[in-house]
Amino acid sequence: MPRKKSAPARPRTGNRRNPLLHQAIIDAATDVLAKEGPTRFTIEAVAKLAGCGKPTIYRWWPSRSALLLEVYEQAVQLDISPPKGKDLEEDISTMLRQVWRVWRKDSVGSLYRLILSEMILDKEGARYLREVFFPRRQTLTVIAFQAAQDRGEIPQDADTKLLMDLAYGYSLFRMITRQIEDDDTPDRIAAAIAKLARTGVPARKKDRQPRRVEINSE
Repeated sequence: MPRKKSAPARPRTGNRRNPLLHQAIIDAATDVLAKEGPTRFTIEAVAKLAGCGKPTIYRWWPSRSALLLEVYEQAVQLDISPPKGKDLEEDISTMLRQVWRVWRKDSVGSLYRLILSEMILDKEGARYLREVFFPRRQTLTVIAFQAAQDRGEIPQDADTKLLMDLAYGYSLFRMITRQIEDDDTPDRIAAAIAKLARTGVPARKKDRQPRRVEINSE
């Protein structure tokens, strides 16, 4: 009787993420989500399908919601194109339109609302959103503002973090309250944010060294 082939052993990585195992976990989580739905999604099922232990997953994601957020990110990243870096208003408008259109998909918008509702009720979840997820989601917006500063469209001391929070925070409000059915509102938000940026919203002294994003051309 032929021996049953066992799954190949995955490398032990400790706290450092192994790219292959990381993607295997995301793929497994995507499959579990598709099969069970968000309310029955469990870390146990993901670990079993990915061929790893639960402790490995919890070392890299503090909760099931944090893992679901990364599944969400991978699901939407192909629909979001990087800014052209020639006009701030156009860059913001294009990105907001893209995000709103993704949120209009029932499977994506409903999942995102559910994840956020879980995470904001938990101190660690709120910290993860604030310190990890939202900064990562704003990377393209950082690039847009950085390009605007580099070409002299907006002042170097502009409070870009505040301006990004205004744009993203208002968009979240519209998404949570299900008011994302038009493309005109993103254009108006972009125009308002760009006008504020050009006329001057100086950052506080402690905030005047914004993080720069290195753009990988590969």
